[in-house]
Amino acid sequence: MTYKLAELPSLVGKELFCSDWLRLDVADEQAFGEATFLREDFLGRPPSNGGSSGERMVSGFLLLSLLAAFHKRDLKLENGGVYGLNYGADKVRFLRSVRTGQRVRLRAELLDVHEKAPGRTRVLTRNVLEVEGADTPAMVADWIALYVDESAEGKA
Repeated sequence: MTYKLAELPSLVGKELFCSDWLRLDVADEQAFGEATFLREDFLGRPPSNGGSSGERMVSGFLLLSLLAAFHKRDLKLENGGVYGLNYGADKVRFLRSVRTGQRVRLRAELLDVHEKAPGRTRVLTRNVLEVEGADTPAMVADWIALYVDESAEGKA
């Protein structure tokens, strides 16, 4: 379903989307480690997150970074001159580990919407990252996005 920014206040308390399952592989964790300097040339030692069987734990910050990807793909907003910015997180909790090879999905619930200034709308979502087959989620994050209407730029 596609939403208009103006209709979001009427959706507070509702689930905005539930993503498809995504498998997180060793290559994803390695690429994240490279991008975030969790590598031997920077640390001065090999990074330590591998198990004896070759499986690895997925970094919590990789899980957190998935919020942006899932929201960009699965939250359908008519943009019409509106762009979104990462405004921060109110609360993030990592509740269980995720191992490479496991599948995760994200459920996003709309918690709050308010206009900070003309053309600037603050949107708070609760994001629950589920692990396939697990009773508890891997992560719960209250994430804030700021949507800016380009046509209102400079008018506030």
